[in-house]
Amino acid sequence: MAKRYTKKESQLIEKAIAFLVVEYTKSGFNEKPVIFHSLRVACRLVEAGSPAATVAAAVLHDLLEDSHVTAKQMQKSFGKKITDLVSVVSFKPQIQNKTKQYQEMFKRTQAGGPEALIIKCADILDNSDYYILGNNQAAEQLLMDKLKYFLQIAELQLRKTSLFQDLKKRYQMLLAQMEQLN
Repeated sequence: MAKRYTKKESQLIEKAIAFLVVEYTKSGFNEKPVIFHSLRVACRLVEAGSPAATVAAAVLHDLLEDSHVTAKQMQKSFGKKITDLVSVVSFKPQIQNKTKQYQEMFKRTQAGGPEALIIKCADILDNSDYYILGNNQAAEQLLMDKLKYFLQIAELQLRKTSLFQDLKKRYQMLLAQMEQLN
């Protein structure tokens, strides 16, 4: 059920949306529709009843990896808690190996606690709408391995949440599709 926010909480979320749009428009470099994706992730968390700070972090979750925004800039506008949440759900581009990159990020996300995990869960769930099966077997396997790894590390803390259950169902559906293709 969607959470109702106070005026102050709503203003925080709106501030995050405005920051995302302005900063990504200035310096974003991902060809994917990052702003729309970020809003969908945040909406999933509103529907799940997440606190306003978690929703704001979800709005901002791709800025550190897909734009020239720095953690210092973000912290100046949103404080340490929100910036820390965004930081732990962001991959480190200096890690070149994609498997090691997502494993390292998911371990940091897990250490960040349930709020970080639920942001990443909603992020992966939204991204999984775009998993195209049957085009590139290696990329397909990497995505499925990433999804499976996240489910394993997040299960203890998130297993009772509807977002986790939705992601688990999506994984099983994608597995079934892969089996039909192979």
